[in-house]
Order: sequence, then C-alpha cells, then structure tokens
Amino acid sequence: MGFSTYLLLFETAGISFELAPLWILFFGTLVTYNLCVFYTAGTASEKFEFIYKKRNFLKIIFFLGLILLVPAPFFLTLNQFWFLVHLAVISVFYTVPIHIELPSEEILKEEINGKTTENEENSNKKKYFHIPAWRNIPYLKIFLIAYVWASATVIFPMLHEELIIQTPQIIALFFERFFFTLAITIPFDIRDEESDNRVGLPTLVNLLNPQKSKVLSVFFLIICAGLIYYFHTNYLLHFEIVYIVTVFLIIGSSKKRSEWYFTGLIDGIFVLEFAILFLI
Repeated sequence: MGFSTYLLLFETAGISFELAPLWILFFGTLVTYNLCVFYTAGTASEKFEFIYKKRNFLKIIFFLGLILLVPAPFFLTLNQFWFLVHLAVISVFYTVPIHIELPSEEILKEEINGKTTENEENSNKKKYFHIPAWRNIPYLKIFLIAYVWASATVIFPMLHEELIIQTPQIIALFFERFFFTLAITIPFDIRDEESDNRVGLPTLVNLLNPQKSKVLSVFFLIICAGLIYYFHTNYLLHFEIVYIVTVFLIIGSSKKRSEWYFTGLIDGIFVLEFAILFLI
C-alpha cells in the first residue's frame, strides 16, 4: 500500500521514492500484528488456534521484526517520526487492553499498619483500572483500521519537511484509501457478527444487518471512484478493475465463508491493487 502511494504520486505530485517509510511500514506491521501471541491463550477461532499452536515461531518473527525496525526511525524526518508515534499507540492499544489491579484504601491502611495477610475479604476489596482493547469499543473498530491504514500508507510517507499536507492529490488519495479500507473491512464484521453478538459488541453490521452493510460498502467505493475521477485521472482503469473485483467480493461475503475468503481474497485486494499499478 505504501509502495502504491509512491507509484501513484510520483507522476501526479512529483513525490520521490524513499525506503525508510516502507521499511517501517513492513516491519512495524509485522510487529504489531504479532503482539497477540503474548496474550492469546485460547482457541476461540481457527485463526487464534493457529496463533496459539505457532506462538513460539511467531514470537521469533516478532523479535526479529523489532530488531530490524529499530534503526529505521533515524532515517525519518522529525515530522514523520512524531506522526508515526501516534499511529503506533493506536496500533498497540487496538489489540492490547489495559488492566491494572488497584488496592482499595482499606488494604493500603492495613499494609501501612503491618497487616499484609491476603484473605478472601481483602481480595474482594481490590479495585481494577480497566480500559478494553480499542477494537472492543462499540462501532469504533473499522474506523480505527481505516484511519491507521490510510494515514500510515499515505500521510506518513508524504510528510517529509512539511507537517501539513496541502497537495490535493495526496489529500484525495488519503480519503480514497480511508473509504476503501472501510468498504473492505465491513465484510469482516459480517464474518464476526455472531461472535460480536455473543460478547455484546455493537457494530455497523449489528445495527444495519448484513445486506444493508454491503450496500454501505459499495457506497464507500462510489465515493472512492469520485475522488479518483477528479484527482487521479491517469489511473482510472487501474482503480476501476480493483473496485469491480472488490464489489463482487463484498457481495459474496457471508459468515459461512472460510477464513481464507477474508484474509486471503479481501485483504489481498491491496496486493492486487499494487500488482496492477506496478504493471501499468
């Protein structure tokens, strides 16, 4: 996705290619996506069962990615660095909850007085500071995904020396990628509808129903097409192919589809987009 941004904007906005942002996008994504190996203990789905079984191997990938990620920020501009920090915070707390055990005032008084014996009554007095993983906040998940992916793959590589981006082509591409990511993320909520209902997590699919959600996804693609039509006319054919394939995948999505339909085909749309763009 980051490479696609450079290819699209090289001609229309005169943006030159840089390796460091792409290096960070690759290994940063590898690291954040593998954070789950440190707290995934169950087998709630086929995906998490795989993660749990391969956790030692995935931990090696995590630490290898982390090591290769360390030197890259030194090749960024200061603006790129600080913008990256806020994306990293969102990416980490998207999947990692905050759960801190806090003793009550009664327990603290007992500890001060030298009474440190732990019993059932004291354990009931404990308080907890808890913030859920941001993906579990109602209706927020797909918007966080769309914002981070669009910001990381469009705004982050383009910051350079300027903190505010004013080039119309870059701004249009950011919103195109934001709405496109929203469009392809909704099918994942269709897949997860039953599991979200079990844990009481409201989503757009719960609110609208799967069919209306698919209509909303296609509407987002129409917005994308309008942005491309006005700001990236040289690549209309490229985007038309991508959007047509995406529409068929969205229409065909259902909770009965296999995991590979979503993580392979729908997520793989970004690979298709790059491949077509690279050939053109």
